[in-house]
Amino acid sequence: MRWKQPAKLGLLAMALGCTAIGATITPSTTLAAPVPASKTVYHQFQTYRTEAVKSTESLVKARKYLMNHIDKVGPWQATLMTLQLENMQNVKLADMDQKMYTEQFQQALSQAHEQLGYEQKLTYSRLLKEIKDPNVKKLLQEASDLGFKLETSEGLYYPIINYEIYQKFKPFVKADIAAYIDIMATESNQMTTSDGGIIISWNELIQRALEKEAFLNKFPNSNRTSAVKQWIFVDYLFYGSDNTPAYDWYTDEEIRTIDPEVKQAYEKALAKREPNTESVLLDTLEKILLVLNQNNDELTPEIRAIIETVQQQFARE
Repeated sequence: MRWKQPAKLGLLAMALGCTAIGATITPSTTLAAPVPASKTVYHQFQTYRTEAVKSTESLVKARKYLMNHIDKVGPWQATLMTLQLENMQNVKLADMDQKMYTEQFQQALSQAHEQLGYEQKLTYSRLLKEIKDPNVKKLLQEASDLGFKLETSEGLYYPIINYEIYQKFKPFVKADIAAYIDIMATESNQMTTSDGGIIISWNELIQRALEKEAFLNKFPNSNRTSAVKQWIFVDYLFYGSDNTPAYDWYTDEEIRTIDPEVKQAYEKALAKREPNTESVLLDTLEKILLVLNQNNDELTPEIRAIIETVQQQFARE
């Protein structure tokens, strides 16, 4: 979805605020001393990371270097460098977003997208062939080299981290970060919302929320716990979005009733629940359905109170 600038910066600050690697590494784990090749790879990456503060080219080198050499280090170093790369990309993402948020860039992208056809997926290869402006082409190439992909929402074009690329790191990092990569790759491959509407099915929305909750339950001390919590989208799950509401207006008295498709998705999720599954979200769906069935599917103050409790539990820290 397209975040407004203050909200995006807030999320960036939150993401960067949870980067202390101590939370990622289990203190009781005993790791062997790194072999010379591992030391070499680690130190070379740290050199690129230090230079990346002032040099975009160094960040590009750091990303490519890690992709080509992560198999030469142990899980501790692989995890650390993977998180450091994400942190660097998040910092650069804010800068890249500002560069793209110009009339020159937006018009060039819009015209190119129109020529290619709005049904076509945005790819750098297609856009670079279509766009003639050298400054726009240079910025697009830089975004590609940095590991970003382009998204569009509400008529604007903007970069996001392409987490699908991180799938290559999964065999080498610790279990919590491998699971985190899966979660983020799902989001970057298909965003949950666009133009104020939920653009995935209700079944998929619930499934994604449950996967994130399972992550929080399994890895409560992970370095990326706060990051996953901010993507759980509790409000969407229980109320929908502006253009995809979970409850429709029913009468002039402003009675709101749940969309039948949403209710069916809730029921399906509960039917698939495995015995003894720990899930606050599924417990909440069960409570909501009970009240709905007793009140002609209407959104009642009791339901709002149930949802408010869960909103507080999953609130961003």
